[in-house]
Amino acid sequence: MSVINLLRPVTVTEIPENHFVVVHPLDDVPEQKVNSSGLGAMRMTTSVKLSLMSLRGYLILMMLLVLYHVMDLAGVFGSHAH
Repeated sequence: MSVINLLRPVTVTEIPENHFVVVHPLDDVPEQKVNSSGLGAMRMTTSVKLSLMSLRGYLILMMLLVLYHVMDLAGVFGSHAH
């Protein structure tokens, strides 16, 4: 069996009950998308707001640590004992 035969599109008509068919998204039939423009803003609970604010703080802290490390490797802070 050649690779070309494996790559050609296949139409599945009958599937036994104990088998599963995996379809790649690029080979699947396009579906109609849901229009969400008229839904408006979503309400967030206090715990969700707190979680998102703590995540934002954590990401800012990690970016500052990476910036400090890069500046330290570049020698911006002078030479000191490692």
